Amino acid sequence: MHPNGYTKEDIKELLGSAWLDYDNMPESGNEMRKRKGREMRERGEKPRYPTAEDRAKLPNFDEDGKYIYPEGSGFKYYEERSNKVS
Repeated sequence: MHPNGYTKEDIKELLGSAWLDYDNMPESGNEMRKRKGREMRERGEKPRYPTAEDRAKLPNFDEDGKYIYPEGSGFKYYEERSNKVS
């Protein structure tokens, strides 16, 4: 019996489909991420991050791994800066 006078079955009936079945809930995305990280550490694996060489093999990156913007995108490969004082 709950302090407000309702039993667990009463609350379940009132909530209907909004009742959460805590015994049969799938893991959330955050729990899945944490579980996979724990499993990787247990196996001794380390996360692999892409290097400039890896990115340079992709079509929109140069040999230094910097992104090359497509023509007409409004962005330039690099911005020319001048420190001229007029």
